[in-house]
Amino acid sequence: MTLRPLRLLIVAIVLSALALPAAGHAAAGDVTTDRGIVQSVGSGQIELRALDGSVVSFIVSPATRVRLNGVRAALTDIRPGFVATVTHDGGASAVLIRVFGKPANVIDRGVVTALTKSAITLQTAAGATITVALDSSTQFRRFGLPVRRFLARTGALVSVTHAFDAPAKVVHILKRARA
Repeated sequence: MTLRPLRLLIVAIVLSALALPAAGHAAAGDVTTDRGIVQSVGSGQIELRALDGSVVSFIVSPATRVRLNGVRAALTDIRPGFVATVTHDGGASAVLIRVFGKPANVIDRGVVTALTKSAITLQTAAGATITVALDSSTQFRRFGLPVRRFLARTGALVSVTHAFDAPAKVVHILKRARA
């Protein structure tokens, strides 16, 4: 008779142990992916319009991974109109945001501090240093006309047009460096 309570206790422990891994798998299964068009992006949130017309918002934390066209990106690189998939936990917290779209052009303006065959470095008016890659398709222009790259030497005031994480498309020489 004294063994019966002990057996019941052992059976209860075994059943509990078997149920715990199942609960862990159920929690992992709560990860869901939603797809749609980006409606808005702000600090800490992204809003999508799904194919059925509904609008869904997700919380973005510092741990959320963001990929733009397959490349690591920041939340600020996402624009309304991009197509996105948001993988999130059972609630509204985004774990992974994958976005596809044509990144907007960026125009950086400043004084050239270095010019190499593969990059141009600028000092902006705000004091920031920006380096943009150059490739064989980069154009150098002054007054809208093609010029040789040496006009963008150290000391020249330029504006550099480029896409996110891409080489410069055009380097506009606004003011030549003193000789």
